[in-house]
Amino acid sequence: GFERKGLEYLIKSVQYMKKKNWRLVLVGKGKWKRYLGYTSKENQGKITHLDPINEIEKLYAAADFFVLPSIYEPFGNANLEALASGLPIITSRNCGVAEIITPNKEGIILEEPSDSKSIAEALDYLMDPKTREPMAHSARILAEKFTQERNASEMLQIYQKLTECE
Repeated sequence: GFERKGLEYLIKSVQYMKKKNWRLVLVGKGKWKRYLGYTSKENQGKITHLDPINEIEKLYAAADFFVLPSIYEPFGNANLEALASGLPIITSRNCGVAEIITPNKEGIILEEPSDSKSIAEALDYLMDPKTREPMAHSARILAEKFTQERNASEMLQIYQKLTECE
């Protein structure tokens, strides 16, 4: 799903970043060599790619923010996991989570996920701890509203309404 998740544009974006002291950790299964080819050898040295891991919360705990510039994503549990971990997110207008976040409060919404320069601007913006830390707090508060209990209750209500229509 790397293509759908906008990995090409994320990797291309690092060449446009003003800040140079960064590391990017990518997690997933796919054709890493193809995607890493979208940036310079120097930038490739700052990118770590990992296969999916069981204890993803450890990576969230080590991160400053989360990026998923999806071309299409109905919601994306990874976004909610990141918010719950207190990470501001960078996502696209094409991702369902964009409907619940307030821009520049819990994260940044990209209007066009293929715009690598806009991704770079968002990355640079969140590199500043004075910007990022209040957003991290807001991200956690937002995620707390989306509990499993709430999800189950709302799904049950939908099913009840559907059965009433018959």
